Amino acid sequence: MILVTGGAGYIGCILVRRLLTLGRKVRVYDKLYFDKNGLSEIEDRIELVQGDVRDFDDRVLDGITSVIHLGSLSNDPTAEFNPEANNEINYLGTINVAEACKKRGIRRFIFASTCAITGFHVDGIITEDARPNPQSEYALSKLKAEEGLKTLARDGFCPVILRQGTVYGFSPRMRWDLVVNTFVKDIYDKGRLTVYHGGDMWRPLIDIKDVVEAYIVCLDAPSQKICGEVFHLVYQNFRILELAYRIKEIMREIKHVEIDILYGTTEYRSYRVSGEKIEKVLGFKPRVSIEESAKEMYRYLLLGKYADFNNPIFYNIEWMKLLVDMEARLRRIGRVF
Repeated sequence: MILVTGGAGYIGCILVRRLLTLGRKVRVYDKLYFDKNGLSEIEDRIELVQGDVRDFDDRVLDGITSVIHLGSLSNDPTAEFNPEANNEINYLGTINVAEACKKRGIRRFIFASTCAITGFHVDGIITEDARPNPQSEYALSKLKAEEGLKTLARDGFCPVILRQGTVYGFSPRMRWDLVVNTFVKDIYDKGRLTVYHGGDMWRPLIDIKDVVEAYIVCLDAPSQKICGEVFHLVYQNFRILELAYRIKEIMREIKHVEIDILYGTTEYRSYRVSGEKIEKVLGFKPRVSIEESAKEMYRYLLLGKYADFNNPIFYNIEWMKLLVDMEARLRRIGRVF
C-alpha cells in the first residue's frame, strides 16, 4: 500500500487516481485544509486519514511499503502569511514523517520539493548540482527538508527529491493561483491577461499529469539510481510575457484576448532549470504541452465547473486567510458563551 500525504490536494487528487488505475492500494493522510471534495468520486476506493504532519502518528504507516510526501504549505504567500507554520509543516513535518518511515523499515520516500530553491539565476540553465539560492521562506523550508532527508539516506532508507517547476493543469481540487491556470481563468472571465513586472522573469513549467508520472516512475525505480538524488521536473522554461502571448495564440480561435503589461518593482525570482538528469537516469520526459492543458481547463470552464472565481477555495492564500479568520471568530464566540 502507498501512503500519499497531502493526497487531497491539487496534485494529490490526480496522483491518487493514477495510482488506483495502476492497481495500487492507497492511503491518504491529509489535514483536509481544503476539505476532501477532490477525492469524493474515489473515496470509497481509498483509505483516508485526517491528520497533521506536525503531530504524525506512525500507526498511519501500518501496512505501508512506500510514501509519497506531498503534504505542505505550497507557495510563497502562504509561507509568508504564517512563517512558523511553514517551517513546522514543510521542514519539521517532513522530517517527522521520514524518520517514522525509516524506523518502520519503509525504504522508498518520495519528496515533493520545488525549483524555487534555485531562486534568482539570470545566467544559463541551472542543473541539480548548482548551489541553491532560495529567495523566500517557502523555498528555504523546502531546502531544509531536502538537506534533512539527505542525512537520513542510509541504512536502507531511500529518499528521492523531485523539484517541481510551476505546475499547471486541471485537478478536481482546482487552483486558479498558478500562472498558466490564472491565464486560462482570466481569458474565460475577462478576455484579458495581466502580466506583472514587465514579464521578464523566467519560470520552469510542467503539467500536473507529468508531475504525477514522475512520482510513479520513482516508486518503481532501482534504489541505486535514486537514493538521495535530486531531480528537476520541467517541461519547458518560459518568460512570463512569452507565456502570455503563447496562451493568447493557443486561445485565439476560442476567444479574443488582450494583454496588459504592467511595470514597476522587479520580480525577485527568475530562473531556468534543466530536466536532462531525470531523462538520462530514469528515462522520464514530460510530454503534456501548455496547449493541451490550457484547452482542457477551458473545456471544464465551459461546462460550468470550477468557474466560481470569487470562491477562496481556489486560491491557497485566500483560503488560509479565511480559515484563520473563522478560527478567530469561533474563539470570540466561545469566550462570549
